Amino acid sequence: MRWGRTSRDQNSNDARRSQVALLEEQALSMFQQGRTAEAVPLQERAVELVHAIIGAQAGATPDDLVMLGSLQYGLGSSLRAVDRPDDALAALDAAEEAYGDVLDTGRRDMAQRITDVQVRRARTFQELGQVTDSILEMDGVVRAAMLAGPDGDVFEFELGLSRLLYTNALVLGQYGDPDLILSSADAVVRLITSNGLKVNTLEGDRAYYIDVLRCAATIAMREHAGQGRAEIAASAGRIAVDTWVEVERSEFPQLIREMGEMPSMYRISIVRAAAYYGKLTEALGQRELSERYRDFARDLDADVAGRAEQNWLGIGIGPMTMGTALHRARKLLGVGQVPDEVLLLGGPDNARSRFTTSQRCPRSQWADSAGELARVVAPLARHPQLVATLGLEAHLLYASSLAVAEDATAWHVANSRHWMYLLRDLVKAFEQAGDQAICQDLERWMDVTCEVINPFHDPHGH
Repeated sequence: MRWGRTSRDQNSNDARRSQVALLEEQALSMFQQGRTAEAVPLQERAVELVHAIIGAQAGATPDDLVMLGSLQYGLGSSLRAVDRPDDALAALDAAEEAYGDVLDTGRRDMAQRITDVQVRRARTFQELGQVTDSILEMDGVVRAAMLAGPDGDVFEFELGLSRLLYTNALVLGQYGDPDLILSSADAVVRLITSNGLKVNTLEGDRAYYIDVLRCAATIAMREHAGQGRAEIAASAGRIAVDTWVEVERSEFPQLIREMGEMPSMYRISIVRAAAYYGKLTEALGQRELSERYRDFARDLDADVAGRAEQNWLGIGIGPMTMGTALHRARKLLGVGQVPDEVLLLGGPDNARSRFTTSQRCPRSQWADSAGELARVVAPLARHPQLVATLGLEAHLLYASSLAVAEDATAWHVANSRHWMYLLRDLVKAFEQAGDQAICQDLERWMDVTCEVINPFHDPHGH
């Protein structure tokens, strides 16, 4: 009887595996047709079947866990696309857990899969408006990659690092320190252009890395211009537009037909690069060049081009960097309040070798450095831009320190009250700027600190 039951279970699992493969094939067909919403139930059913396979056995095999992780990872992407970000996060968490269990068996190739999950989770946090979580997720991924360094093939490592730094620049885009955004985008441009010959030999992925180069150069063009570095912005802009072909008016019809057949993400990145380059060359007095690229962008996709032109910063009118904010704070408050060691948190002048907030100081100093910045922020209530710039960096350092604390209770006793006051100042500063989105995110973190400091605190005011 025992042999017979095991045999039946095995036959049932074989049937389930066949059904999983069929569901994956059907879902892929729907993706290719742009029918993601119809693919989601198929993916969810495939996940259920894999759980049934594992439940029918004595335990999960590594191959089963890899299959489960892959299905959950794909499901997370689909759920993002159909505007179910909370469910997407749950699927991504499940994918990371499955891959982590396989990694524990010695399968080192799972490390890259876990990184991919974390990057996708960072983008999902961003779409949910969870600014802090998104930035922290990418901070940890980038820091881990930099600490690990190449493991064998340097080219593969640099390609992987370029993907991570590009995503880091995207995640930092709205609220991050411009110096960190630029260091990430500039590094991507350097990594891909220095490997240009090898990238051109890639099969299948070549177009993707060219698009990553174009997108990073487009970010660099906008941010360098915003910081007043027009010549560097122009160089980045030329790299961005050179990733397809120099635009001539006589070639518009043919180019637009060709680009209409491209995947939408490539087409959108080309439109954005052309629109930004048109705005930049206009500011530089190159009227004919400007009109040509702006007209091309509008003809290819008027909506994307219009949004890109609205998002263009202009020359010298970009957000304040942390380094600039610290120097301005010192002028207002004096050297005693902003000593040299605090100034160094902003980074040396004209040096952009840092990519994340946590790289501003050693891990053991995150909480202390956050406290130093919080003390700078406290007397700056009449300067909300300085509060926003410096306070957000302090908040990220506090959150990073808490995430690695060995004794969370002791950490909260030492730091939460100061963190709470900092968050209050930050919310006021962003409220003055009319930015309710980040205020909601910061208030969520403030509720946590209040609950720790005062166990009778009701964050809902009841």
